[in-house]
Amino acid sequence: MSPLGLFNILTTNPIFIYNGALLLKERKKQKISRSDIAQQLTLHEDQIKSIEEQLPHGFANDHFRALAIKRYAFILALPIKKIIPPDVPANTEQSIVEDIQKIGLSKSVIILLISLVLIIAGSIFVVNIFSDDDVALLANTDAPPVLTLMEEEAGSIKNDLPIVLEIPDQAVAPTDITKKKVGPKVAIADTPALSFICTIANAAPLTNFSTKLPEKPATYFHLVSTQAQTICTLDANNTLATYTLSEGEKLTHRGLAPFKIQLDPARSQLYFEGWKVQLQDQDIFIKLNPSNGNALTAN
Repeated sequence: MSPLGLFNILTTNPIFIYNGALLLKERKKQKISRSDIAQQLTLHEDQIKSIEEQLPHGFANDHFRALAIKRYAFILALPIKKIIPPDVPANTEQSIVEDIQKIGLSKSVIILLISLVLIIAGSIFVVNIFSDDDVALLANTDAPPVLTLMEEEAGSIKNDLPIVLEIPDQAVAPTDITKKKVGPKVAIADTPALSFICTIANAAPLTNFSTKLPEKPATYFHLVSTQAQTICTLDANNTLATYTLSEGEKLTHRGLAPFKIQLDPARSQLYFEGWKVQLQDQDIFIKLNPSNGNALTAN
């Protein structure tokens, strides 16, 4: 790397050091479009641009940026050590370093703790030897059972778990879905999904969907995963949920519309307000808006 290139890296991102230009060069060399990479990584094209040009935006922190870079290098078959220099102290976030320093224990403290444990264990052993009568008396005492979870609480917790259902019978023809953005299809390699990074909280832009004549309330959406994948969703209350689905698994997610969803459109059959959502291959980040008839469910 030239001194000028290293200078650009350090000035653009003084904390996290990596070679985004090499990813860009290799992608063009293999004649892979930025949209193809974004589709395979389940990320926005803007995030891929942020990686390649080492821009400050696009990721909540360096941890998620590093995960995306490693997945990007894997797709291009580039050794990660060529992208992220090994043993670079600056690539460790300062907050993580501080946390490690806070919880670090000296050898003397560890020895003291071990000594205290041995003393307590010895005391318990002596008490057990010389208190057989007390132990026998305690064993014969009829103590009332202790319940760790009330029946009502157990029922409420069970109801809060994700609901898995079959494809809804009320889902009919998809002609009533209004879509604001349509683009060309992007081919996806027939390979298992890479490790998932949820960026729906700060993703933009989103593909918006809405219905004209809703047949069901906008308080949930159904999803059928035709292949294994991980998705995440954010509702109007900023409640974030992540699901790892197996092939053929059906999911109903409940919350407050509108729903923002990050998914693999090629692996998903999505239903909202009783209608099937027509997803295109580039619709990785979408938003399900409640119709006017269900406007009371949205903020």
